[in-house]
Amino acid sequence: MLPIGDKPIIHYIIQELSDAGITDILILIGRGRECLVNYFDYHSELDLPLPFPNINITFKRVPKPLGAANCVYHSKDFVGGEDFLVAYSDNVFFGANPTKELLSSGANSVCVVEVPQKETHKYGIWDGTSIIEKPQNATSNLAGFGRYLLSPIIFDLIEQDMGGDGEVCMTQQLNKLAATGQLKAVKTCAMGFDIGNKVGWHQANLYALGTT
Repeated sequence: MLPIGDKPIIHYIIQELSDAGITDILILIGRGRECLVNYFDYHSELDLPLPFPNINITFKRVPKPLGAANCVYHSKDFVGGEDFLVAYSDNVFFGANPTKELLSSGANSVCVVEVPQKETHKYGIWDGTSIIEKPQNATSNLAGFGRYLLSPIIFDLIEQDMGGDGEVCMTQQLNKLAATGQLKAVKTCAMGFDIGNKVGWHQANLYALGTT
């Protein structure tokens, strides 16, 4: 719900998905994140136009944070055996639509952006055949950036590592696809911002406000 310009981050993400033609969205929320639900509810309470009238939004509580892959697994019933898009809430894009680009590429695609070589240790880096998580000596500067188009096979792969209270790493599951030649990277034409840190959030605001 942090703002970028005059709208919260979630608004930009839903707008991206809507512009790509996606009509059914599941938002997974943790404890204390009811403000996300309230953002879409308050328009109805005040008899205001809904921000996305053609989008069906479902909310589901994730009881315990056990990693991104575990979180994705909570969407299995919602997906219903179809290919689906995963959008992380700490990445926003301007100037182009990475979701459209992934849909054009087909299932089991990961969105990547170029990052400065000195910052590659902060990201999962696509080296041409797999994703290397936060490498110290990266051979590429293509970073995975919070958008994946996946087939339902990913749920079977996640199940192999579930159990107990350990986290399930999304990079590990994606690399299982990569090992069998099923994962491809799509370099987006969009300007991407990592808003999971204050510098990236600040830069996204400057860009949205046209001051950079």
